[in-house]
Order: sequence, then structure tokens, then C-alpha cells
Amino acid sequence: MVDSFLFPTGPRGRSATVQRRNLLLDATIRDFSGGWNVVDNDLNLDAKFSKILENMQRGVDGANEVRPGTLLFADTSEVLDEIIGVEYFSGYIVAVGKNGKICSIDSTGNVNEIWSDLWANNLVGNPSGWDATSFVSFAVFNGELYVCNGVNKPVLITPNMTATYVIDLADKSNANTPIARFVVAHGRFLVMAGSLTAGEEDRLFISATDVGGTWLGDSDPNDAVNIDLGSRVPSGSQTIKGLGRFRDKIMVMFEDAVLPGTLGVYDTDSNHEPTFDDAIENVGALSHRIIQTIGEDMIFGDVNGVSSVKRALFTGSVTSDRQSYLIDPEYHAAIEELKSTITIEDKVWSLWDSAASNYMLFIPNATNNSQITEYRCFVYKRNTKLKIESWHDWRNWKFTCGCRSSLKNIFLCDGTQVFQLGDPTDKNNTTFLDYMGDQEMFSDETSFGDYTGWTPVTSVADSGIPIKFIWELPWSDNNKRFLTKNSRYLNFDTTGDNKFTVDMFTDNTYYDRNDFGEDFEEDELKFDDSLGWDVNVLDPALTMQFEGGDAPGFGNDEFGEDFGGGRPTRLEKLYSWTSKYKLQKLRFSGDAVNPLKFISVSLAYLTGSPRR
Repeated sequence: MVDSFLFPTGPRGRSATVQRRNLLLDATIRDFSGGWNVVDNDLNLDAKFSKILENMQRGVDGANEVRPGTLLFADTSEVLDEIIGVEYFSGYIVAVGKNGKICSIDSTGNVNEIWSDLWANNLVGNPSGWDATSFVSFAVFNGELYVCNGVNKPVLITPNMTATYVIDLADKSNANTPIARFVVAHGRFLVMAGSLTAGEEDRLFISATDVGGTWLGDSDPNDAVNIDLGSRVPSGSQTIKGLGRFRDKIMVMFEDAVLPGTLGVYDTDSNHEPTFDDAIENVGALSHRIIQTIGEDMIFGDVNGVSSVKRALFTGSVTSDRQSYLIDPEYHAAIEELKSTITIEDKVWSLWDSAASNYMLFIPNATNNSQITEYRCFVYKRNTKLKIESWHDWRNWKFTCGCRSSLKNIFLCDGTQVFQLGDPTDKNNTTFLDYMGDQEMFSDETSFGDYTGWTPVTSVADSGIPIKFIWELPWSDNNKRFLTKNSRYLNFDTTGDNKFTVDMFTDNTYYDRNDFGEDFEEDELKFDDSLGWDVNVLDPALTMQFEGGDAPGFGNDEFGEDFGGGRPTRLEKLYSWTSKYKLQKLRFSGDAVNPLKFISVSLAYLTGSPRR
């Protein structure tokens, strides 16, 4: 039999149509811009989307790559019992502990205590320091860092890391300084909110112009003002949940509403009268810690999802725009699990990674405060100039807070330790394992908190936890729904030298209930985990292990490292991949200890009769 593509007229004059057989076709994916999508049915989903995208992200070059790892930067255990908040300021990381102490961390990781009962006692009047607390917020105003915890009077930290209470310079007193949980700098004013005093839950505290230590009641000249906003909330709780900034507006966040306000408005008698004439309904904020100002936009999350705000071009009105609709079911499930079990506003938090254009939203996956085993990170990659908007699912972290440096490095905190997030674009900061340098991480990839039992690894290179990644594509019929397909070959364009496994599921294996091992009773499914079918226990139609395109190949490399016989992908080579299907989906998984990037994925196949 001769292929009619090679011999269109047929050999020896025979008709080509008689000789024709199926041609080898191929389906190639190189557009991964859609990101994580759990809303749309994957039977009707474009291949640019992913049904599972754990610990992967869209790289700057458009490839799909394993997320960066984390490297130990500093340990504050000699000062703090647990880090509850950090902020980058004046070349230092300022870390606040649950025990009420504050320390500074310099560029080399050295830790110095700058606030405690002892330090406070050195101030005039010998005041006490801070009580134990679970929440803290920061704001930089007039070149100084203001720190609020909602329990004690705010602390001010100077650029040379000297800490003192916020006081009115004229009165030399903080008697009128509010005790608040939230603080934000907006224009020429310092704004606080979140009082725990009964009757002040809706109160906004606004400082005097250009003076962060002067508040209502302090000596003149003083245009400071307090405003109760509860009556202006159209629905829901009247307790302020957080403060944000959007262009020239101060954004006061409630559970079910956002009040945009304008500061610096005065009446005919020169009294400061900020205006709050508008309200955005049906959106709100879970926490002050979930609000991020990104350029001229603001992103925040409530019980329904993640939204941003925007201003109408002609009317000037401010509205909200839902950003999380593609992952809302996963987001809702994570939030619902927490609503009645932990203090959400204290535990959820976010971070803006400007270098990677990632809004990172951390949500604990626990049922109570004492059983938090993971902080799941919902990553929203947003670059308006490149028209990139996609979600990613990062797992296996327990980071409770973080900050971004002036050099755009990201620092994440777990317990008393501060870790630096790797950057795939920075050759001096390429980290491909999690928790590298943590001396409690042992060679068997387990973690211990008591320093007993096992001898810890002593080398940073030998520490760390592999990054478990899973990337699952939607179902595909190769645009030939009614035809039976016969896969023949698989090909990749990859970089990196990490191993990965490829599974292909087909329509006649993926939904085979016999593979689930679940109990059936009276024709109804009975699940032990209440989660439905566990796709991870399904037997794939095909499985093969590969090495990234920079891998040395089969067997041992020149350094004696065994790569386990994975097939190299850097060569232009087709790998045998034979299975019969009408629908198929691919899943990529592995434990990353080295970089790995997918540039394209190609499947070659033949088509058969729709009757087969």
C-alpha cells in the first residue's frame, strides 16, 4: 500500500484513490495563555487552558514552567516566637512577632531586635511595649514606617531602625492616637481604621495634613477628623474590613460594600470634610491583608471571588470587575471551609509580585487555627501591557505573610523563618526546591520541629523539598469528534533537566468506575472522602517518563547522577505512543528539583472510520 501523499497518481498507472490510506496528522499545543480553568466543561475547552495547574506558571517567554522554589534567608527565633507580619522598609525587612516584639533584618539576613518591653521602657514615661497579637498592618508615610496591631498604640520606625510610639510632636503625647488594626497612607494623610472598641467598628481616623502623629483632639493647627461610615453602607455588616487606595480615592472596605472617598475636601470654614458620595455594592473584602494596590488599580477578595476596581471613562464613577470567575468554585470551596472555623481576616493574605506580575493570594486549608497544614496560593498573573490574565494553583507552602523588596525580591515567612522566592529570570536567584537551607529539612524529605530524632542535613544543596507539579490539559477530540483516532507518536520541546511523567487518559479508561475502588450502594456512589471521584487513582491508557531538554540523556551523566532512564526531549525525536480513542487528555506530573519548562507538546495520530 502506497501513501497517496507521496504518490498522488499511483505507481504503474494505478489509481491513487484505490491506494490511499490515512495520513499521519498532528496536534500541537504551544499557547498556554489561558491558565487554570475549573468553570468551563473540559469537553468544550480550548487547549490553552488547563484543568489542573499545580505549582506551574506561564513564564515570561510564554512557556509553561514549574514555579520557583524558596531559599532560607533569615531566622528570627532568637527574637520572635512567630512572625505575623513583615514589611520592607529602608533597606530592611521589618518583622513583627506574635509575642509583640519587632526586629529588623538586613540584606545579609542578620536579625536585630528593635521593639519590646525593654525598648519601650527606655522611652519617656517608661511605657510598656506591645501585647501579644495576631494581626499587624504597615504604612510608609513621610519617610517613616507606621505599624498598627489593633491592641496597642501604633509604633513608628525611622529609616535607621529606631522604634518609638506615634506621638503628636506639639503635645509630646499619643493620648489621641487611635488604636487601630488597619493603616494606609493616602496622599497627604495617614488613615487608620479597624478599632476593636464597641461603637467604633465603622470609624475612619484621618490624620492632620502631612502629620502622621497628629489626630483629632491634638493641639492646633489641626485638620484631623474622624468619620463614622456605617450609615452609608447600603447592606451587610457595618464593620470596616480594610483600607485600600485607588488613584485619588481612599477605599473603605466592608463585608458587602466598598465606599470610595476623597480626602482633602474643606468647607467654607476650612474644616476638613472628606466626601463619600458613592458606594460599590455586592462586593467587599475578607481582610485588609487581601487588598493590593497595583499601579492605578486595586485588587481584593471577598466571599464571592477576587475583584478589581476601575473608573468609568466619562462619568468618573468607580465600579468593580470580577477577575476570578475561571477559578471561583475552587476559591469558594477554600473560603467556605474557613468561614466558621478560623478568623479569616487574620489568616488570609496577599502579595503583589511586580517582577512576575503575580497577585498571590494565600488561603489556609485548615478546619481550625491549630490545624493549618498548608497555605494554598491562588496566583493571578496579570500584565495589561502584554494582555496576560491567567490563574495558577501553587501548593505545599505554609507561608503566613510576606513582602517585596525595592529590588522586587519576594520574601515569605513560615514560623520564625524568612525565605526568599526564587526568580527564574535572575541567574543569581534561581531556586528550584522549596525550603532550601532549612536545617530541619532532612534527606528523606520530612520536616521536624523539635530538632530531635534525626541528624539534619548540613548543606544547603542537600536540603529542600521537591516541588510537586501537576499539569492536566482538557479533553480533546482533535477537532474530529466522531472519528476514532489512533495515536502514534509524542514529541516535546522542553528546557531544563528535570524528570517528568506523561499520562494519557482516553474516553474508554477515564470514566471506568472499576478503576476507582469506590463502594456502590443501591446504584448510588458512596465516597469515603466526600470529594467525588478521585482522578488520581485512574489508570491511564499510556504512561512514559521523560527528561527535560537539557538532560544529558539515558543512564548516568558525566557526574555520575542517575536520571532513571527517562527519555530525553531535546532531540527532534518522535516517541512511540499508541492508543485508540475518540477523546484523550494528557497529564504531566513530577517532583521538580531542577528547572523544567514546556515550550510545546505534539501528538501525532491517525484517523479511522467513525464505525470503528
